[in-house]
Amino acid sequence: MCSNTASPKDLSQNLDSPSFDLDWPGTLLYSSELALRGHKLNRFALGLRSPACRQAFLADEKGYMQSCGLSPQEQAMVVDRDWTGLLRAGGHLQAILKVAATVGQNLWHIGAHNAGTDAEAMRAACPRRVSRLPPGAR
Repeated sequence: MCSNTASPKDLSQNLDSPSFDLDWPGTLLYSSELALRGHKLNRFALGLRSPACRQAFLADEKGYMQSCGLSPQEQAMVVDRDWTGLLRAGGHLQAILKVAATVGQNLWHIGAHNAGTDAEAMRAACPRRVSRLPPGAR
């Protein structure tokens, strides 16, 4: 939720407008090839929906990732919180979000990493300000 009420003119860091280039490094198209390449990574990440798996991961990240069959490169990206690298390695955004949430981060952090900035600057650049939920929403 965008809680910063600063106007775009007041932003300390302006983010470039995203390009509409669908080639690398532009928009990432989640293809069947990418999905197959990231199968183990996604299986690992989606497993973190289970509280027991989250506890095991947080207790021993390296050991847990090895038990899931992640490659050394995939393990390094998880340890480094390289969200962009994980997406490019075949991680599905919703799956990678499970990893981020497990380590105390969120979609703002993933988006900011992709944009080359930090989560606070990303929030500040949010064009839509939400002050409350609509009636009936939870």
